[in-house]
Amino acid sequence: MDKDMCSRFDLNSDIRAFQVQLGLDMEDIRRMATPDGFEDARTPDDMSDDFKAAFESLTGTRRPTDPIAVILPKRKAAIRNWGLSVPGLNAPMVNARSETLEAKPTFHPLLQRRCLIPATGWYEWRKDGTAKRKNQITLPDHQPFLFAGLENGREATIITCAPSNAIAHIHNRMPVVIGPNHLARWLDPECAFRDIRHVLGPIPDHVLAWHEETPDPANADQDSNQIDLFAQ
Repeated sequence: MDKDMCSRFDLNSDIRAFQVQLGLDMEDIRRMATPDGFEDARTPDDMSDDFKAAFESLTGTRRPTDPIAVILPKRKAAIRNWGLSVPGLNAPMVNARSETLEAKPTFHPLLQRRCLIPATGWYEWRKDGTAKRKNQITLPDHQPFLFAGLENGREATIITCAPSNAIAHIHNRMPVVIGPNHLARWLDPECAFRDIRHVLGPIPDHVLAWHEETPDPANADQDSNQIDLFAQ
């Protein structure tokens, strides 16, 4: 099995940008921010402080088991924990290999429960001998994008694929990013997985940027002990 390649990512913090861009229905997250679950018909500019706080608590760097925002069919936004719990495994399955989704009993039942996971970048550690060099991978202009995911109503996992050539020197896997032309079909539960699986590949080199941080001796132990999970 390959070492996990996406164990940290940055969630987009501008809720209104995604809501405007995708026409999201934020009611599921809004209910979680209101004790009695009443409907709040206010515009994004007039959202309650509780609602804003609920989404803000999801932003920043996300790690396995953290709550994350996901986009569901009909463009509803909801909260899931990152990583599928599987009996017999000590660590959550935060990644799912695109090539074996249909063959794995953990993922096959979720192929019609596809979701999108908003992000502004992800982190990967390039091996340099016994050391690990931290890289942040983004779009060149740091615009938000959407990972391909699967969810089970409580948890979600990020689908991975072979890397784009531009970042293949960093790791042999990367998260699948769904392009704007395929968002609707990816979220459509009436669209069979076999008819949409062709989009689960690397994105073109020219839309990726990466930056390797200069090693900090004070954090050497922390970087070398970065968690390793597995992509199934």
